[in-house]
Amino acid sequence: MSPAFRLSAGGGGLEWPQVLALLAREARTPMGRERAAATLPLTDPDAIRGALGETRQARAAMVQTGVPPWEGIPDVRPTLETARVPGSVAEAADLAALIPLLEAAGRLLAYGRAIQPVAPDLAEALAGFPRQTELADLLRRSLDADGQVRDEAAPALRRVRQRIRDLRRDLVKRLEAYFAAPNADTTFQERYVTVRHGRYVLPIRVEAKSRLRGIVHDRSQSGATLFVEPEAVVEANNDLVQAAREEETEILRILAALTDAVRAALPELDDLVAGIGGLDLIFARGALAERMEAVEPVIGDERDVLLPGALNPLLLAQSWAAEGGRPVIPMDIEIGAARPVLVITGPNAGGKTVALKTLGLLVLMAQSGCHVPARTGARLPAFSQCFAIVGDEQSVAENLSTFSAFVKQLREILERVDARSLVLLDELGAGTDPDDGAALAQAVLENLAERGAVVVASTHLEPLKGFASTHPRARNASVEFDPERLAPTFRLVYDRPGQSYALSIGARLGLPAALIERAHAHRSTQQRQLQELLARLDDRDRQDAERGAQIERREAESAGLLARAQAELEAARASARETVARAKAEAQRLVTEVRRHVNEEWDRLKRAEKSRPELEGARKRLVETARKVEHTAGAAEPAPDGAGPAAAGDRVEITHLGLKGDVLGVDGETVTVQAGAVTVKVPMQALRVILRGPSPQPSPQRGEGDMSPRPRRGRGQGEGARIRTPGKSAVAVEVNIIGRTTDEARDLLEKYLDDAFLAGLTSVRIIHGKGTGALRRAVEEVLSAHPLVAEHRPGAPSEGGGGATVATLTQD
Repeated sequence: MSPAFRLSAGGGGLEWPQVLALLAREARTPMGRERAAATLPLTDPDAIRGALGETRQARAAMVQTGVPPWEGIPDVRPTLETARVPGSVAEAADLAALIPLLEAAGRLLAYGRAIQPVAPDLAEALAGFPRQTELADLLRRSLDADGQVRDEAAPALRRVRQRIRDLRRDLVKRLEAYFAAPNADTTFQERYVTVRHGRYVLPIRVEAKSRLRGIVHDRSQSGATLFVEPEAVVEANNDLVQAAREEETEILRILAALTDAVRAALPELDDLVAGIGGLDLIFARGALAERMEAVEPVIGDERDVLLPGALNPLLLAQSWAAEGGRPVIPMDIEIGAARPVLVITGPNAGGKTVALKTLGLLVLMAQSGCHVPARTGARLPAFSQCFAIVGDEQSVAENLSTFSAFVKQLREILERVDARSLVLLDELGAGTDPDDGAALAQAVLENLAERGAVVVASTHLEPLKGFASTHPRARNASVEFDPERLAPTFRLVYDRPGQSYALSIGARLGLPAALIERAHAHRSTQQRQLQELLARLDDRDRQDAERGAQIERREAESAGLLARAQAELEAARASARETVARAKAEAQRLVTEVRRHVNEEWDRLKRAEKSRPELEGARKRLVETARKVEHTAGAAEPAPDGAGPAAAGDRVEITHLGLKGDVLGVDGETVTVQAGAVTVKVPMQALRVILRGPSPQPSPQRGEGDMSPRPRRGRGQGEGARIRTPGKSAVAVEVNIIGRTTDEARDLLEKYLDDAFLAGLTSVRIIHGKGTGALRRAVEEVLSAHPLVAEHRPGAPSEGGGGATVATLTQD
């Protein structure tokens, strides 16, 4: 077990109790608030890291799931203490207060399951909370929400309460009968039944006392009314009182049994109360960290301190309370392990004391498991003691001056300090002769450095500035001061002692100029030279800061320009992607339109009488569609550079149409491409070569021996993107209709004849078989009536004989 953390009496002026009060305000249960107010810093590094990790998990859990369901949890510790005494009986209301505590255990268990992914350690702790469901059921069955014992608590109690209700009803009914008497108006002050000293009575006039025999139990303040129990209902009242006593006895027995049940469950109830208080404290630390926008410090094994952008938590809390209050200025606190003594100098009200308090409070917060208000990168060692002398501790009652009180505290520090101590000394060496004070202060700092403590001291004494500049384990720092505005900036500047600016501030506040000049003359030459040197250093640092700020502004402007350029580039890329997408969509629309036109013409040809005018009209409509495609192709964007010209046999992509096909031929800048069943002529620049074909061979001129089909051209057909039907290679020279019905055979044959004609075939063979002859007759009927068939005949023996028919197609 690690030793307890030792803190100066009263916190040494650090105001640590006020920080604990901030933490307690974030707790949601009495147990959590009590734990927060009594928090003691840890000393073991691993324990500190564990507590900081719990706070991190609490923050993650609240971000994901919200705060735990703490509402309605009372402080039941007094009830548990009562039950701890053998033979004691707790009050019903106190026992009823256990019910919301036990119900909260179930809610917290469900909350633990919800946060398990982000807070496994806290979820495990919540899962370990004892449930005590049997005790909770017993208490709910026996007690209501107002802390009254229920009738269902015991059969005997139910019976006696029923008897009381019956007796009371009969008694009231008998008393109300008196109001119906003839002289009731002059006998009774008012017509109601009331209770005095546990017995039911009637209010009668004083002057009518003799009219009603009974027992007087009370008199009104005016004396005009007597409360009388009629003699006739005395026994009934006695029965009711006896029944009430039986009820009290039964209730006491029930409460004793419930208290015994609580006493038996005390270990688990103590664990539940302690667990709720501990978890509430952890979540309070998380809530405070979220409000402060704090970071988790690294607890290192080295003795170095790094707190970038540190904020004083109490000043931060004041800024929350003050609407439009002054913002808290962060400061960077750095203490290296090699130079653990930091001497801070500078003018009054410049922030020296704030720096000491901020360091002390943030160390205490971190070692209590709290995240600290600083920037990322905070790093702290684990201290076992914190000694602070901050503020004036003079005491008239003890006959102690400021310096005497300081020496008394200093003696206690020197008796206890070790290598794991943090020592904070405000205005070191003040309150006595400056030379003696400086000598004593230097001796103290040397002693603390030899003992390995981390020390931060503020002072105005010049000799200590020289000490911090020359001692190998000490370092100078100063609070920055703007000499033009004569106002502090509250920033710490390292490796440079600070000036007091007392004479400058005095002049600014109205002291006579002659007085200020005389004061300058009284300063020693060495001190004057030192002040001039510090002034030059201040001026140089201010110029460096201005240059640094200017560089930062230029970098910010450059970053803005770069970001704007990148945004414009991304916008251009997005515009290009949008343009390409629109082009593809348009190409797809055109391809769909071309296909629709071709399909419509084919369907029209199949349905219509295939006369020459009909065929010529179909050709014209296809030509018009081709011209539309040609117009769009001419407006297409060129292919990317380096694609190279296409040649016959190449596999290409028509980029604006989204089609892929083979190059049939090249005529200057116009390329004929076959893409599936569609052949188009497009500009060369609209193509992208996918795969190079074999080198083209010289083609012979078409002569008499050239039997390849010529494309059929209609009158007025354009030379642009021209739509053609498949060539001969795409349509077979014969069709087999064996096995089809006559209707199926007719449809198939008509389509086949259309395709064969458009493909340029001159002769085709229809295989129908012999069979019953039905298919052969159907073929003859179709061929005889078809306008594209010039003649037909039965097949020769080598062509299938009577099982086939050969048709010759028209060529005009």
